[in-house]
Amino acid sequence: MSTYQFTADDADIVLRASRCDTPREFRVHKIILSLASPVFKDMFSIPQPDSSTTLAESAIPIIDVDDTPSDLELLLRMIYPFGFPPMPTLDAISCAFILLDKYEMQSGLLQTLKSLLVSPEFLKNDPIRVYSIACRWKLQEEADLAAPLTSSFDVVICVREEDVQWMTSVEYHRILTLEKQRQLKSQRVISHTPSTCSGCHSYKSFYIEYRGKLLESFKIDHHTFYDHSKCIIRCFEIVMELKDDGAFLGCGISPGSHLGSFISTLAEKLSSPT
Repeated sequence: MSTYQFTADDADIVLRASRCDTPREFRVHKIILSLASPVFKDMFSIPQPDSSTTLAESAIPIIDVDDTPSDLELLLRMIYPFGFPPMPTLDAISCAFILLDKYEMQSGLLQTLKSLLVSPEFLKNDPIRVYSIACRWKLQEEADLAAPLTSSFDVVICVREEDVQWMTSVEYHRILTLEKQRQLKSQRVISHTPSTCSGCHSYKSFYIEYRGKLLESFKIDHHTFYDHSKCIIRCFEIVMELKDDGAFLGCGISPGSHLGSFISTLAEKLSSPT
């Protein structure tokens, strides 16, 4: 983050963040803030009283704003031309969207935030939160990017109460449906019957006696449905356990074998989000 501390001697206004026990003052420039925000422009057009709101040593007005010091600093760093501040978390991005809306900021900053919201890291690690933020601010393109990726997570458990309130019933139903579709797809893949091979002497036995066991394991450990890599690993472990039990006798796990075909099919089909 920039080392600029908003203590400029040539500042012509002071913003005081008052939503805290110890208010913090920021010496800023009217022209910069007015160009960035019509809210600031209107605020600065209101005559300021001379008493109690004036810095004695500089005689420039002080305006109290209903923000925390950290929020106001984030807003100012987005406005001032010292490089866009880092947004390491979705909490920071969500806060930035709120501030931009509150101060009716210019569209250029909004575009930057939208790009950060759908960065690969956030889409991979918390697509449900990305989706909920996009829904809150009616960002359809960003919501469409995040929605399919939510199926790799348990929506009911992972969605935050404070985020779900910003989704319409249709938007929430959308990701619940995608989640269910992924579960059904995983079950279909596990139930898939690849072609037999010359070494598979217990081919029918596997699909009569053991496929149910495989599916039941996934129903018990259902969270594996949300991550295709976990599905593949767990399925492989179960198949190998059955192989050790003698269910496949001479069948190996080469790509052309029954087991190899089974694992390859599972990996291929579960590689997509939905």
